[in-house]
Amino acid sequence: MSRRTEQVGDLVQAVLADVIRRRVKHPALTNVMISITRVEVSSDFARAKVHVSVLADNEARADAMEALERSESFLYRELKQEVRLRRVPRLQFIEDRSMEEADRLTTMMREVAQSEGREL
Repeated sequence: MSRRTEQVGDLVQAVLADVIRRRVKHPALTNVMISITRVEVSSDFARAKVHVSVLADNEARADAMEALERSESFLYRELKQEVRLRRVPRLQFIEDRSMEEADRLTTMMREVAQSEGREL
């Protein structure tokens, strides 16, 4: 990934986070915590893979991911208005479960430490 694609990815991440938080009114997105963990922009700036972490139960998580996919055209238009780029990438949302996995591992480590009489 070049420095320019990283900069565009960071810009897209910041703008999308703001737009989702302030302007998206979809009911599946209002009652869950959504974090954009990273954005990978293709070298031709045509596409951006938006990695999203949703903290919710499985049903709410699936609903939120579907709502993001359905809101892609709205988010693309909002992104196009907010950024000054010759080519604004189309968005593809990918569920990122790394935060959930990290929480699970931390819980396991605490349980092992407690069973051995230590604190973590």
